[in-house]
Parts: sequence; structure tokens; C-alpha cells
Amino acid sequence: MSKNPIPHHERYGRFWRFRWNVEYALMHVYGPADLDEERDPKVAMRRDRDLRKAAHEARQAAKKA
Repeated sequence: MSKNPIPHHERYGRFWRFRWNVEYALMHVYGPADLDEERDPKVAMRRDRDLRKAAHEARQAAKKA
């Protein structure tokens, strides 16, 4: 059995959050100009973060229950 059963695409650890903040800040400086919602990488990053955060909170709530 794996030590960490959480799939890689759902992890929400400290290192991931730190890397996300750095990448998001760099995206504001070096990223593309404002694009429409479906092509903007900043919007895609926020959407991915929100999904990971919701999955993390659901796992934490399941642990407490």
C-alpha cells in the first residue's frame, strides 16, 4: 500500500501551495496579456486550485467524521 494514497493531481500540500503562489505571481509579470476566460492561464490556475482545495477540505471533513 502506498504511503500517500492521495492522487498526484489532487494534492494540496505546503510545497504545492508555495509553488502555486510563486507561479501565479510570475504569471502576472511574465504571463500573457488578459485573455478570455477559457484561454487565460491564470483563470485555469485558480480553477485547479479551487478544485484541489475543495477535495482537500472534503478529505479533512471525512477524517473528522
